This record gives sequence, structure tokens and C-alpha cells, in this order.
Amino acid sequence: MKAKLRVLFSIGMLWTMCAGAQTSTEMVYLDGLMKATSQEKSSYKLQLNKVSPDVYEGKIYDFTGEVKAVGRYIRINKKVLEDGHFIYYYANGQTESEGEFDRGVKVGNWKRYDPSGKRKADRYYPVESADKIREAMELEKSNDE
Repeated sequence: MKAKLRVLFSIGMLWTMCAGAQTSTEMVYLDGLMKATSQEKSSYKLQLNKVSPDVYEGKIYDFTGEVKAVGRYIRINKKVLEDGHFIYYYANGQTESEGEFDRGVKVGNWKRYDPSGKRKADRYYPVESADKIREAMELEKSNDE
């Protein structure tokens, strides 16, 4: 019985150490346009939790600590870009909009809501224009270039 408990305890400790080693948190401060800035000039903060080498789950918080958005990010060179499903929230907690990002650019159909939760007209962002937008914004170039 004691041997079984020791094995279970060892497995639990190993699991805890592995889980802790794989999760790391990074904070990025954002201005009112959601661009990286210094903490002093920030309106928002983005908390990134690493889920794999270049993939993060992120939450954006406003200055009151309320969640403004949640979604998946990827790191390309030194930039962190939205990539995957995102949900944006009003200050009252209601969903403001939700849809997909592709390497920093909104794509496809985005559902939109008013502050009470009532559906507004959807917005569509053509997938075929995403590369042109990224090129114009130089989203995939390194910060050092």
C-alpha cells in the first residue's frame, strides 16, 4: 500500500513539474489602438500563456482589470500576432464581436452584438485580402528589420 502511494505521489509531483515547466506567462502592454507600448503609456495589457513553442492563449485586460478580449496568438520572429478565434467584450461583460484572425488580420465572418447582447449586422473580411493587408502593415517582418 505504501509503495502504491509513493508511486502515485511521484507521478503527481512529476505531472506538476512538467505542467509548470510548459506554462509560462508573458505580459505585453498595449495602447488604445492595441499596439505594443510601454507600461506607462498603456491602456490595456495582454497576458500571454504559452501553450506550445510559438503559440499562446491570450487575454487582454483594460485598466480596471476587466477582460476586453480572449484569443490565440502566434509568435513570428519577434512579433506576437492574433491567429485563431477571438472574442471581444464590452465593459458590461457582453460579447461585442467574435471571429477569426489569420496571422494578425481579421478574416471571414465576424459576428457583432450591441451592449445588451442583441445581434448586429455581421462584418465580412475577405480572406483573399489578408496577405495584402499584412504586407501593407509589415506584420510578418522582424522588429529588427
